[in-house]
Amino acid sequence: MTAHETPASSERIICISGGTSGIGAGLVAAFLDAGDRVYTCGRSPKTVAALNAHWSDAVAAGRLVALIGDVTEAAFRQQLTARLAQDAGRLDVLVNNAGVICGSGTLEESCQQWRETLETNLIAPFALTQVCAPLLDQAAAPVVINLSSACGQHPFTTCTSTSYSVAKAGLDMLTRRLALALGPRGIRVNGVAPGVVESAMWRGAEAIMHTTVAQRHVLGQQVVTAADVAAAVLFLASPQARLVTGTTLNVDAGYTLG
Repeated sequence: MTAHETPASSERIICISGGTSGIGAGLVAAFLDAGDRVYTCGRSPKTVAALNAHWSDAVAAGRLVALIGDVTEAAFRQQLTARLAQDAGRLDVLVNNAGVICGSGTLEESCQQWRETLETNLIAPFALTQVCAPLLDQAAAPVVINLSSACGQHPFTTCTSTSYSVAKAGLDMLTRRLALALGPRGIRVNGVAPGVVESAMWRGAEAIMHTTVAQRHVLGQQVVTAADVAAAVLFLASPQARLVTGTTLNVDAGYTLG
């Protein structure tokens, strides 16, 4: 697939963690189609290779760089920011998208599952923002966007992992605290919280997905797609949202209303 060509002068530098599958891959596609240069990463060599193959023309043009690595590891975060500094010297948009669900239940989840969930969904977004801040300072209109979840806003029974819900609730507060801390530097920080998103996670459990949608989505039988999430992220990253900071935008078809 060929990404749309855009003059280098209008090209933004985008970094998306966990951009090799699901919502992340949708975000990569949306920013490439908007004419931006995208840096992303994933832990699986297979999914990184698949993303590079899918966007081979963008890779050849230097508009997509996909690295194998884990954003929970400090050494990889340094590697990623060093590459951004070397190639571009700035970062216009950071999207903290990487996330995991490690277990289900409340007392049933192990401490190790809690640690892994918090490390990926909460600590890594903070740590990546921290090391990327000097690069964001070099951009004209820098933005950080955190991918949260409706599960972080209410203890829904349909959100089966307590550690995941707690991590996303923490991420929403992190969004607000970072907005407060980075605002004086001209860096906006916002979040996007999807509801039930159609993704590979639901393969083999489509009936449960549609039952959940029927019960929770007040806009009827509409399932949120990766493209819906990407549209919200693109808006928050755009000049149209220049005075929006410290907020989390729900893209959930009304999931959080009831």
